[in-house]
Amino acid sequence: MQREIEKDFFLRNGFAYSTDQFDPEKVIITPSVYEVIRVINGVPLFWEAHLDRMQQSLSLLGYDISFEPAKIHDQLHKLIQKNHVSDHNIKVLMNHLDEKPLTLYLFFITSYYPSKRQLEQGVPVIRIAAERENPKAKVIATKFREPIQKAIQAAGAYEALLINGADEITEGSRSNFFVVKNGQFYTSPSQKVLEGVTRKTVLSLLGRLGYSCTEKPITRKLMESADGLFLTGTSPGVLPISQVDQQAFPSAHVKEIQEIQGLYQHFVKTYIAINQPSATLP
Repeated sequence: MQREIEKDFFLRNGFAYSTDQFDPEKVIITPSVYEVIRVINGVPLFWEAHLDRMQQSLSLLGYDISFEPAKIHDQLHKLIQKNHVSDHNIKVLMNHLDEKPLTLYLFFITSYYPSKRQLEQGVPVIRIAAERENPKAKVIATKFREPIQKAIQAAGAYEALLINGADEITEGSRSNFFVVKNGQFYTSPSQKVLEGVTRKTVLSLLGRLGYSCTEKPITRKLMESADGLFLTGTSPGVLPISQVDQQAFPSAHVKEIQEIQGLYQHFVKTYIAINQPSATLP
C-alpha cells in the first residue's frame, strides 16, 4: 500500500524513529481512532478540539480509555521540532485499543491545501451515494474511502459530497458542507455527520457576523436552489464550491460566504499569534 507518511521522523508511544522504519500496515489496524491536525507556523491548530473529538471517538466505540491531552500536545511539538517543520499536517492515531498500553502514533502525512486561486474562485465537487457506518467517530475506514477517492480523481474534482439513503446530502468525504440561501446558512444535523473542528468553529463565528445556521437535512432541491455552497475542513478551512457535478455556483462571490471565509482566516491568524512557540524552528 502507498505510504502517506512524510518527513524524517515519526513518534510511536512518545519515542522518535526514522520514517524508514515506518510500517504502513501497522496504522490501518482496526479498531482505531485518529485526528489530522494542521500545523501553521509551528502551531498545531485547534489541537484541544481535535483531542476532545478523539476522546469522543473512543467513547463512541465503547472504549473506556482516557488520555492526557497535554502530553499529546507535548508530543506534537516534539515531532514538529524533530523534523524542523513549520507548516504541514500531522496524523495522531491510536490503535491496539484492546491492549494495555495501546499504541499511539504521530506522523506527518501528505498534505494538500487549496491554492489562492481555489480559495478565491472555489472548487468543483461531485456527488456520490455513500454513508459513514459511524459518522460521529473518526476511525480508519479504508474500504469506505478508497472508492470515493477514485471517483474524485476520475472526475477531476476536489471533493465528493455524500448522499445517504434518504437522498440527502450529508457531508463531504473529508469535509463538512454548508448551503447559503437568501442570507441564511444551512448544514446537515450534527447527529448525521462527523462534526469537524472547522465546522464547529464556523458555527460559532457565524454568530459574530449576525448570522444563524439551521441544521436540517440538505435535500437536492435546497442545494440546487442555493445562492452558494462551501466546504469546511482542517486543510481547506472555508472553501467555496464553484460547481457540483454539472451545475455551476457563484459561491466565491456570495457576500455571506466571503464574510465567514474572511472571519475564519482572521480567527486562525489570531490563534496562531497567541500560541506561537517562543523559540522559532532552526
